[in-house]
Amino acid sequence: MDDLYITGETIDINAAVLGDLVAAGGTITINDSINQDLVVSGGNITIKGYVADDIRAAGGTLTIDSEVGDDVIIFGGKVIITKNAIIHGDLISFSGKIEMNGEIKGKIRAYAGQLQINGKTDGEAILKGGEIKLNGEIRGKSQLAAKNIEIGENAKFYQDVQYWSEDNKVDFKNSLIDVKANYNEALGEESKGFFHKGFGLGTLIFLTICILSAFLIILILNLLFRELFSRAAVQLNESIPKSLGIGFLYLIGLPILILLAFIIIIGIPIGFLLLFLYLFSLFFGHLIAALLLTHYLNRRKAVSWNFWSIVFIALLIAIILHLLILIPILGFLLSILIMALSYGALISSFLPGKSSIQINN
Repeated sequence: MDDLYITGETIDINAAVLGDLVAAGGTITINDSINQDLVVSGGNITIKGYVADDIRAAGGTLTIDSEVGDDVIIFGGKVIITKNAIIHGDLISFSGKIEMNGEIKGKIRAYAGQLQINGKTDGEAILKGGEIKLNGEIRGKSQLAAKNIEIGENAKFYQDVQYWSEDNKVDFKNSLIDVKANYNEALGEESKGFFHKGFGLGTLIFLTICILSAFLIILILNLLFRELFSRAAVQLNESIPKSLGIGFLYLIGLPILILLAFIIIIGIPIGFLLLFLYLFSLFFGHLIAALLLTHYLNRRKAVSWNFWSIVFIALLIAIILHLLILIPILGFLLSILIMALSYGALISSFLPGKSSIQINN
């Protein structure tokens, strides 16, 4: 009946969400309607249900096979807009490969290694990439820039076209409907600047996916467990050595407990549960540590950050921690130390004693 925040390895949405849907996971399939915005990040994302407002998505493979009420902004390895898809706003895509077979009511801006446009666009089209294959209709003005541009037999341009290709040889066939196609050298310079400077498109997409995924996970953790992190921050402030000791006991002792559970036949279900918990804590350990450190600084400095300030500061700390952990040997030791300290403080917040009293913001 309201907004839904969800994360998991596999997520299936088979019922209507009457608010926003914010999701992060490995494989995400949306089969029913979303009445407001969809913000999603994952490895393989398929959208089959109606989305009433905007879509913001990042992932490995993204497929849109439905109607979207407003804009779509996508970062992905491969993006597929099926022939059943209707996007009533704009489509903006940064991807390795995009295949657009549906209908865009607004404008399309696509930057990719390979672009294949077979559908229809009512607004302007700005297409830049390594290779463009165009076999659809564009009713607005067009800018095409790629090393190679191929125009199909079914292509139609209803307003003037500006283009650039590496060899300046583009056969527009019968696609120009009482309009002109003009070669524009400046488009080539812009495209080279986009693809060859800095990190490059592939790295940009990868970093964007990682940062967006981290943001969603931190957002969900802070939304669901804000009081827990606040209590753990108090515990960390009172005794860092105690938190560190309990954390090392958790990291070393829990695998032994899991092994014993698997040895005892009746303990196998518990073993699987503990194993999932342990793997989750290792995989998301740096994000959990970043969020806990943010709450710790919030209380230590008595600055009273609001919900969104905590989320964005935690994201910044998570990025810094990730960069530090990349340092050989020292990074590994730092990673173990950070996770031990974080989980020790979280576990300590449940132990009896004066520090276990709930603290309300």
